Amino acid sequence: MGELWPLTGRDEECGLITELIEGAEYRGVVLAGGAGVGKSRLAREVAGTVAAEGWSVRHVAATATGRLVPLGAFAQWTDDFEGTPLALARRVIGALTTGSDSSRLLVVVDDAHLLDELSALVLHQLVLQRAAVVVATMRSGQPAPDAVTALWKDGLIRRVEVQPLSHRETGELLRAVFGLPPDRDCEDRMWRLTAGNVLFLQQIVEHEDRAGRLVRERGWCRWQGRPEVSSSLVELVEQQIGAVRESVRDVVDMVAVAEPVDWHCLSTLVDQGALEEAEQRELIRTEEDAVYVGHPLYAEVRLDQCGPLRLRRLRGLVAAAMKNGSEPANVVRRGLLWLESDLPSDPEVLSAAATAASSLLDFDLAARLSRAADESGVGVEARVHLAYNLLMSQQGGDAAMVIDSIATDEVSESAFINDVILRAANLLWTMRSPEESWRVIDEALDDATGPRRGQLLAFRANQLVLAARPADVIGMMDTVDYGHLDGYGESVRLCAELLALAEVGRTTEALAKAQACYAVVESSQQGSFLSGALAEFHSFGLTISGRIREAVEVAQRHRHECVSKPATTQAMGAAIVGMTALSAGDLDGALRHLPTESAAKDADLVLANSFYRFQLLRAQALARLGDVAAAEEAVRIADADRHPTYVLVELNAHLAKAWLAAARHRSSEAREFARRAADFTRAHGQIAREVLCLQTLVQFDDTSVIDRLTELAAVVEGPRAALVVRYAHALQADDADELERVSADFEHIGDALAAADAVAQAATSHRRAGRSGSAMTAASRAGAMALACGGAISPALAAARLLLPLTRRELEIAILVAEGLSNREIADSVCLSVRTVEGHIYRASCKAGVARRSELASVVSTLMAPQ
Repeated sequence: MGELWPLTGRDEECGLITELIEGAEYRGVVLAGGAGVGKSRLAREVAGTVAAEGWSVRHVAATATGRLVPLGAFAQWTDDFEGTPLALARRVIGALTTGSDSSRLLVVVDDAHLLDELSALVLHQLVLQRAAVVVATMRSGQPAPDAVTALWKDGLIRRVEVQPLSHRETGELLRAVFGLPPDRDCEDRMWRLTAGNVLFLQQIVEHEDRAGRLVRERGWCRWQGRPEVSSSLVELVEQQIGAVRESVRDVVDMVAVAEPVDWHCLSTLVDQGALEEAEQRELIRTEEDAVYVGHPLYAEVRLDQCGPLRLRRLRGLVAAAMKNGSEPANVVRRGLLWLESDLPSDPEVLSAAATAASSLLDFDLAARLSRAADESGVGVEARVHLAYNLLMSQQGGDAAMVIDSIATDEVSESAFINDVILRAANLLWTMRSPEESWRVIDEALDDATGPRRGQLLAFRANQLVLAARPADVIGMMDTVDYGHLDGYGESVRLCAELLALAEVGRTTEALAKAQACYAVVESSQQGSFLSGALAEFHSFGLTISGRIREAVEVAQRHRHECVSKPATTQAMGAAIVGMTALSAGDLDGALRHLPTESAAKDADLVLANSFYRFQLLRAQALARLGDVAAAEEAVRIADADRHPTYVLVELNAHLAKAWLAAARHRSSEAREFARRAADFTRAHGQIAREVLCLQTLVQFDDTSVIDRLTELAAVVEGPRAALVVRYAHALQADDADELERVSADFEHIGDALAAADAVAQAATSHRRAGRSGSAMTAASRAGAMALACGGAISPALAAARLLLPLTRRELEIAILVAEGLSNREIADSVCLSVRTVEGHIYRASCKAGVARRSELASVVSTLMAPQ
């Protein structure tokens, strides 16, 4: 990666600068910005562009040492230093411009703020006399000679502020450098650490690549482990910071250990003059009353260079001076500083910090703080919090030991999070033992009364809905007294009821439960954990009913709310976006956000139970793109990590295998897996999901499900069910015009993949009827829609490309012939006799105008090749 990096994210600036230097209003431009943002690279790029157009280009570089020498930057154009400053300037300009057309001479001046006064005068006169066009760079916030600043103040040249790369532009640059896209975590971490500074980004990428922590796998670049602060990076940062006195360095170190630090708190700990100097030199920055280190890497370098004892002392100073305040993040920061300082343990500080960390969903940190609080002797409440946080951070064995040390009569009867619920939850999720979890609740219900009974039944509702028993959850809604639940328990109940109602197609009631749950979550500190489950179930309810565009908005909004939360929470938010992206037909977006194979190695994500169910969706996305090998691997990984608690997503395992079979052109096998998915959902009363499974069968050309679809459309709310009934009827009637209308309606509700399949089936229907022009139009639209989905494939799309009037069975068998299967293998695949297969091959060959089996294979392969 040592070669010159591509210039990315600067098209707008390049265009503006080129326009300015070629126009008549200004005689140049000054590019101002922070160190390392890419000013010099931008100037060189512009110089190269105009040089290619026949301009003459001169390069001038100012330096801190050259500033001590009069005309140091322009020394190569003069050896006579006699005369007045103006006379010297004129001689330099004459030498510099000799033999060049002033209207097509570009002078590039790097670091113009470092010019000596005489060189600054030369630059000013160059512009004033219109002897050349100038592109100069200078660092923002640094003093510059008056002759330089006068250039833009007097309107002679235009000043352009060069900003660091945005998050998106940073990702684009990394993609260009790596030759493949960075995964979401890599891109986010690079952006947070470098803040879009190209020079820092290049240093980190090249060092991490040499260290082997940038790993390319399956079309993505991942960043493994924590970055090291290399010596070259330290030198670069120190060069930018420059020499600082000790009191200013203390300010930076104090902020680095605790950022953001309250301004008033910091001002009690450091010298006021040093504080102001650090701010003036941009070593720190303020946002309202919060103080941050000027750049993330400044903090990394200073923390790396401070010794452990100094860091402990500084943390103690800040922690002792801080006040808890009302913001959870501030409470957590103080508790963590206290824990890692030289101060004696304070149970109240640690306990408050643990509670706050839990509300912010940082359960690993909450577990650390809870354990420290418990060890300092707070009492049973600290042990309950410790058990909860250990469970949530997937330390099931440790959680079980702590739970066993808690006596039931020690815990408040009003608290939903108690020893019984904790034990059942630990068994259900972390220990993957749903049967034991149910036993714990059953035994507790035998003699439970009052508030405790409502708590247990709220948890039972959760167990039921995950076990694919939505009707049982709904049956409990009107018979159980949930009146004494706290915020956490109420959120658990509402989430279970939301999902159950969505499963049975009662969308209006499900969405009402979602709104009620949002209100509880917003008012409950503990309930905030369930914001992810709430967003997932809310998105699911909208998606499964056919309100896909709304679901995408819900998922995107939730992900935005996760930006400042721990990595696992962010990953869950991204996975929900991936789930809705798949439903919307955005296959690239689905693969970008759903967890990758590497997530299987992340204990937090795997044991937080998200990996299995989202990996099944990833397998579907890969199969829809035709990446058979990757889809097979995704299915294998999902099967290996199957979570026994999540019975409700069993249908997705069948659907993943159905689309995988379709990607292999095994349509009969694909239909069989889709039927299994439909049978499963019907058996479990998941009738809204059943509609989706039957829709999949229609996409596979199976219209035998019309009667069942008609039954479901009468009870399942939302646009999907009724639309799928129309879809099946149109396909059965071979009604190409209605299939095109169905396609448009699928597109309207946001199901782009179904829309593409429906119009592809319309193309095939037109072709069978001899309407070649209509067939070509519909096939073209299907291809464009598939391309917009990221390059989707399906049996319907493949058939639309096959310009032959074949029946569905002839088409299926012809494709298998092209795949190289023998007649016996085809017969086994489609459950027909060999003789019947031979008859279909004969008729398909006649329609294709060929005599041999090999010729049919060649024709079909050619026609099916992606255009």
